[in-house]
Amino acid sequence: MKPELQKGLRWHDGVALALPIAVGLFITAGATTATIGTWGTIAVCVVLAVIALLQNHLFAEMASMFPDKAGGVAVFANEAWKRYFAPLGAVAAFGYWCGWGLVLTIVGLTMGSIIQAQWFADSAWTVSTGLVDVGLGHAIAAVALVAVTVVNLLGIKLAVRLNRVVGAVFVVVLIGLIVLPFAMGDWSADNLSFHADGPWGGAKVVIVWLYLGAWSIYGSELCASFAPEYRNPAVDTARAMKTIALILIGLYALVPLATSGHLGEEVVGADPITYGIIAYQDILGTAASSLVAAVLCAVLFLVMVSSAADAARSLYGISHEGMTVRQLGRLNKAGEPALALVLTMFVNLGVLAFVASPVAVLIAGNLGYLVAITLAVSGFLLLRKDRPQWPRSIRLGRAWIPVAMLLVVFNVVILVVGVTSPDLAAGASFKEVAIGGVLLLVGIAFYLYRRLVQDPGSLRLREPDEPLPSSSQPHAPCEQVQVDLES
Repeated sequence: MKPELQKGLRWHDGVALALPIAVGLFITAGATTATIGTWGTIAVCVVLAVIALLQNHLFAEMASMFPDKAGGVAVFANEAWKRYFAPLGAVAAFGYWCGWGLVLTIVGLTMGSIIQAQWFADSAWTVSTGLVDVGLGHAIAAVALVAVTVVNLLGIKLAVRLNRVVGAVFVVVLIGLIVLPFAMGDWSADNLSFHADGPWGGAKVVIVWLYLGAWSIYGSELCASFAPEYRNPAVDTARAMKTIALILIGLYALVPLATSGHLGEEVVGADPITYGIIAYQDILGTAASSLVAAVLCAVLFLVMVSSAADAARSLYGISHEGMTVRQLGRLNKAGEPALALVLTMFVNLGVLAFVASPVAVLIAGNLGYLVAITLAVSGFLLLRKDRPQWPRSIRLGRAWIPVAMLLVVFNVVILVVGVTSPDLAAGASFKEVAIGGVLLLVGIAFYLYRRLVQDPGSLRLREPDEPLPSSSQPHAPCEQVQVDLES
């Protein structure tokens, strides 16, 4: 029997898979605080979290249109744009893969930095690759990349079980970071500020940090990539995406407020990755900080597991749409897209040798990710126009059309400003932007290979829409669906 994606996930499993992306608090939020202050960080993070929640409503309707398609927003973008310019499907797929695939390098380097700082502070050896100096942190990241790939190859259910256990402990750690500074720490509002200097009166710097923070906060849409694996694809996908988006709004508002108010912005800015551990050490002592460091490392590993699974499913889904090479659409006996997982691992191992810091990799990956998100959000508008009769078990009201238009404009602005001004974020350069652009070109190359070599004669700049599903039932009234989702 041909392997297939396994059904059985529930909406709370999707939340468990997506919850570890809250470690963006220790990847971008700390660095943002160093640049624009705590109030600026809270504003950037909450705005992005609200935007993510709105986008997830759009993606929920799109997921209900294609409940049997894997790949999430990359597939939604392909379905919407293929009748206008088919290669954009390949761009969306590889752009989305860049966002989630390169996250493995970002998170692996972050985990390596925590382990080295906490337990191997005296290990300062480095080896030059000609472009960057790699050390113990890079070696730890490389080992984690291999381990993550093995876990995923064994099946998504193993990843879900790991996420449930460690995710529960992570929630306790985050609650501690919110409560302890107020209850037992030396919290003061005098430690909080907003300062943004630079072009456009500082607004340009803020927009660049909106660009950088997009992956970790928009990432709640990850739940849509597992749509065919939920027991009830439409309802479970929608519940998962909306729940995790609401959780992130609270976390990104409260954790920076509590920790910066206790430690001070200079401490957070000086240690943007480990400031949570420092807060625990300051309040509860060294033993607590070691425990928190271990928990954060476990959560970072699970972020890598979820990210690799999501990235691989985007390639798997788009391969089944004929938009990239056939080999990426194959599953192993455990029902996992094995070659896509292995490809993701090797690309990240290569990136480790060329890019030194997590922020630099974030700039490279965000280019493709925001391109994919923008194509998917605009795709909502196209699907409403081109397929009004297509069955949707979730149908949003007309008021969501202007909302979608505003979301497209917002994403285009932060994408253009972020890509053209990387120097405003932690001293990054256009080298990282170029890496992201090259990976998008790889997507186009794979698309051309599929259409010219593997499926000769199938190259078309425009693709017809699929026929209306003949076996589908009319969608339920949107009022009933909304009641169901909120119950």
